[in-house]
Amino acid sequence: MSIISKVRLIEHLFAQLDKEINTFRLKTNLDCVSGCGKCCNNPDIEASPLEFLPWSFQVFVSGKAEDILKQLNNLQETGCFLYSHLSIIDDNIGNCSDYYHRGLICRLFGNAAHVNKYGNPELITCKIIKENNPEKIKQISSDIISSRNIPLFTDYYMRLSQIDFKLGNIIVPINLAMKIALEEVLNYYSYHPFHSRLRHSA
Repeated sequence: MSIISKVRLIEHLFAQLDKEINTFRLKTNLDCVSGCGKCCNNPDIEASPLEFLPWSFQVFVSGKAEDILKQLNNLQETGCFLYSHLSIIDDNIGNCSDYYHRGLICRLFGNAAHVNKYGNPELITCKIIKENNPEKIKQISSDIISSRNIPLFTDYYMRLSQIDFKLGNIIVPINLAMKIALEEVLNYYSYHPFHSRLRHSA
């Protein structure tokens, strides 16, 4: 399967997830604290290269792939490469510099659940949201057990891996995931023709 075909399938999957997330947010009125980037700045974030294929393809189309790859290779910071600090005082104040092309983990966290040992969906969200909304989190937790109307991590990662089993099942630190995705695109187009009209559409 071509890179662009994989990108389209991933973007379609993300679009389906975004609809589910929007429905979940409308029902629960639960969202991240404005300007908070604590999870993006977490050095322990892991992701698969496949979820960053749309991002890496866009970087390639814009002609910045080799430069970005060099930056990733020389990166000293451990937080997400796409995280943009907005404060010189507090590293946890910021946002995503390419929100549209953010990975699957970024979309799911705070808006999805994993199935616990009792077989019930359990919301995965951050300490800040839990502490700021204890009663709401309690109610949401009860509602999702009864309705099971929430995106599941395992479901979406399984659907992602069906697009490319190898790239979808590698789980590595997020910046390494981006690096592998970029290398995949660069390697692919070193052996396959690239239509220049795609570059102009970026």
